Amino acid sequence: MRYGHLERVELVLRTLSPVFIGSGEKLTKKEYIYDKNGRVIYMLNLAKLVEYLSRRKLEGAYERFLLSPNKNDLQAFLYENGVSKKDYKLFTSYAIDAGEVAASEKFHGVLMFIKGSDGKPYIPGSSLKGAIRTAIGAKLLEKGNYDKEILKIEESSKVFKSQKTYVSGEAKNLESRLFCKLGITDPRKPGKIKWNSILNDFMKGISISDSLPIDLENLTLCGKHDRKPDGKSKQLPIYRECLAPDTEARFVMTLDRTIMDKVGIDLDFIQDALQRFSKKHFENFEKYYRKLPEDAEDKSTSGVKIILGGGAGYVSKTLTYPLIRERERSVKLVSDMMAKLFRIHKHEKDLKVYKVSPHILKTTMYKGKYYHMGKCELMFR
Repeated sequence: MRYGHLERVELVLRTLSPVFIGSGEKLTKKEYIYDKNGRVIYMLNLAKLVEYLSRRKLEGAYERFLLSPNKNDLQAFLYENGVSKKDYKLFTSYAIDAGEVAASEKFHGVLMFIKGSDGKPYIPGSSLKGAIRTAIGAKLLEKGNYDKEILKIEESSKVFKSQKTYVSGEAKNLESRLFCKLGITDPRKPGKIKWNSILNDFMKGISISDSLPIDLENLTLCGKHDRKPDGKSKQLPIYRECLAPDTEARFVMTLDRTIMDKVGIDLDFIQDALQRFSKKHFENFEKYYRKLPEDAEDKSTSGVKIILGGGAGYVSKTLTYPLIRERERSVKLVSDMMAKLFRIHKHEKDLKVYKVSPHILKTTMYKGKYYHMGKCELMFR
């Protein structure tokens, strides 16, 4: 729909696997009720809990529970003090399916999904825009000649000491070349606005709203399963509050045609970029990991595939593979960086042993099936 120079498009995102957008909050076992028998986790409303305990004259017992290093099971505390399950609704905000946690002996905390002021989960528009930006950057790399920048990045990868210094160096220069194409200057003060200023980044011509609130019933708890190319999987004691597969989120994307027409990017360009990035992600990375009988089926329909959120893996959020057309060189580049960042994981062997880098596929489990974290499909309406 057009409003003058603005084009508005409704976006519908459907999760194909669990998706995690973290709030930065982590709850310990003293901050939620884990009903192992019922396979349910109750999230507290702390103000209502304190009020409830005050009425029951249990403030002192609760304080001793919080301060005790040997007690961390809130459900056990409530049971010992005569609080029945039917009262949980008086001091909890919501309850979610415990998922695979019910079978785990190493469940200690929950990384929480981001929520709005109404207490409901949502997906920030910035998360979706970041994924679109990466896909557009990958397509621009295919079309342009950036050999000099690529060679500098390969050379710098051999000597950089941290991800921070790498990102702020040669890669940042290449990013500016890809996106800073508006040519805005200040005629009164030549040189004041540099070509690589954020003012010249054409992505400011794309605005994406935060999603509409998502019902709490769409939340579940998922663990972390790191899979190697040979199919061997290792479960780590990390649990995230995630959107379950087949959850829908709705956004509005607005394109400023006065900006996007300058760089020749329209809706078709964006959709094609997302399709290409998804295809390359599979060809360069996913297909090198053995499938298991327990893997969930791909239930995408007509949307463009996209990977979103935390815990989805390095390759889904970077341009390292699209950067170099010769796959062996791109694997070597990633391997060099990973070997310096994570020395104990032996990434220097990635190229010869695994033929892929990083040599870990980020998966999770939901209802007995393995899923690649963060997979979604995006529909433009």
